Amino acid sequence: MDGSASNDASNMILETRQALYLQRLRYGAEKITPQLVLGWATKGSAQLLGRTDIGELAVGKQADLAFFKLDELRFSGSHDPLSALLLCGADRADRVMVGGQWRVIDGQVEGLDIKQLIADHR
Repeated sequence: MDGSASNDASNMILETRQALYLQRLRYGAEKITPQLVLGWATKGSAQLLGRTDIGELAVGKQADLAFFKLDELRFSGSHDPLSALLLCGADRADRVMVGGQWRVIDGQVEGLDIKQLIADHR
């Protein structure tokens, strides 16, 4: 079971962080690095889904990107941007590109009326 039935947040960064922490309990921080877990979340997830068009930045793949601001105080103690992203509480992308098109700019979904969406779901 996956999706909102098992997790109401549907936040890939928080899920990746949880995977990192859970696997570190068993295998230790030396073996379970942010780089390894990012690979699970990207290329590993694509392989699990049988998708060859996503999961990595390469010619011929989808241009799916997410950018996060790491300039808040909570990120200041980390010297590695990936560690900061996964371990210091990043939870919202500043910019997101899906299939080569910007879908989120300055933290806002392009072309989406959030107030109307909330009203429709009440």
